[in-house]
Formats: sequence, C-alpha cells, structure tokens
Amino acid sequence: MRRRSSVRDPGRKYRVKYERTPKRSFCFFCCLWVAVCGLFFLTGCATVYNPATGRHDVLLIDSVQEVQIGRGMAQQVVAQAYDPWNHPVEQRHLNEMGRQLARVSDRPDIIYHFQILDAPEYNAFALPGGYIYIFRGLYERLDEAQRAAVLAHEIAHVAAKHAVKRMQAALGYDMLAGLVLAGLGNKDPRMAEQVAGVSRTVFDLLSRGYSRQDEIQADGLAVKYLARGGVDPQAMVRSLEFLMKEEGPGGRTFEILSTHPRMEERIRKAQEEVNRLEQGKRR
Repeated sequence: MRRRSSVRDPGRKYRVKYERTPKRSFCFFCCLWVAVCGLFFLTGCATVYNPATGRHDVLLIDSVQEVQIGRGMAQQVVAQAYDPWNHPVEQRHLNEMGRQLARVSDRPDIIYHFQILDAPEYNAFALPGGYIYIFRGLYERLDEAQRAAVLAHEIAHVAAKHAVKRMQAALGYDMLAGLVLAGLGNKDPRMAEQVAGVSRTVFDLLSRGYSRQDEIQADGLAVKYLARGGVDPQAMVRSLEFLMKEEGPGGRTFEILSTHPRMEERIRKAQEEVNRLEQGKRR
C-alpha cells in the first residue's frame, strides 16, 4: 500500500488564499468605500479662496475628488443617455474654442472636456470637474460667438464651483464618497449599480438649474471670459436673447434654460456687465 507523500505543494495555500470570488470582490470594494469615507472625515472641510466669486468657500471635496465625481457621472449617466455627435471637424472646433476660454477663466488648473451630444434640444450643461456638453440642436442654431458664449457660461459654473456647492447642500459624506468611488472606476456590479444610482440623482439635481445668484454670476463671468478670449462679449446677451425667443424641440430642461431667474433679468444683468466692461476700456 502506497503512502501519501507528506510534502505539501508550497504554492497551494497562496493560490487558495488569493483566489478571487464575487464575495471577496464585493468585500474589497466595501472596504474601499469605507476608506474613501474615512478620507472625507479625516480631511474635513477646507476654506478656499475662489477667484471666480471673490469669496472664501467652505468645501468638503478638493479639486481631484471633484474631477473624479465628474468623470464618474460622465461615464455612468451621460454616456448611457446620449450619443456623441459624429462630426469630428465640429468636435475639434468645439475643443479648440472651449480650451481657449478655459485658459483665460478663473480656473485654468484643471483639464476641461467638451462634447457635442447628438440630440435636438436647445441646451447645454456642465458636470463637476470640467465636463461640459452642448446639444447638437443648439450648436447648429448659434453663430460662432454665441457658441463661445454658451461654453463660457458653463466654464463659469465650473470655475465658481456652483455644482460642488449644490451637491454639498443636498448630499451627505457617504453619497459624496460614493461619487468619488465611481470616478475611480469601480467594476463590481453590485457596487457599481448603487453608485450609478447616486450619480443619476446628482445629475437630476444639477439639471434642474442653479439659484438666481449663481445663474447671474455665471452670465457675468462668461462676459468677462469672452472679452479675455478675444470674443465680442455682447455674444452672451445675444445667446440669451436667442434662448428666450426659441423654445426648441421638447426634451429635458437643463440649467441654461432655467426660468429662475427669468430670462429678461439675466439679459439685463448681462448687458450691464458688458456696458461695465466697455466703460472700463474707455477710462
């Protein structure tokens, strides 16, 4: 009768120990979630001067985390809901125009992403961290300077961190941490489903528009960015006048078409900012 060898396979215990299973994968991402949440609690709030607003803002997330949130929303929500417009020439032109304006904005330190969405609506929006979109329907109806004005308006929202402050007011630490985790590229199906739900919630929140003060501030900053970028700042007023007259095809209403404040007030305030710039040049 043959005796079993008493020599063990030296690699067996390591192969068993590191065998990947769905349960282990889920536990790993749960631990990662806890770690991200812990990072939020450890870093806490930070008071940072914002050159776009001229004020000190109390922020729960830094620029790196904001970009991660925007990336996650772009992948989890926008890419699932809309197709990019298949027009390389116009897309390249949009990128050049957007980057030119971003360089002269109050927040040139992040990488901006611009994309035309293949949808007929007259609208545009920005995600946290510099992800900016304009719909084909609006893009085709505007002239060159008006397109620049729309991009400048969205860049202004990013520079002033309006989306970040809106998220902070509506979400807790856990949900913000989940959005950061989405931007890190979580692949676990169960965790990804939960994070995608949070991303959709925030997307719906941002698409309902900003406060009266935020919208008027973004219009004013856009006027300034247009002038710095060598574009006629009157284009901001003309783009708002176009949006007031043209309802456009039905569809989701994003912040640039927000009726709070009323478009008449936004046009008046933007014109005042243009006049202020012109007066400053003559002095």
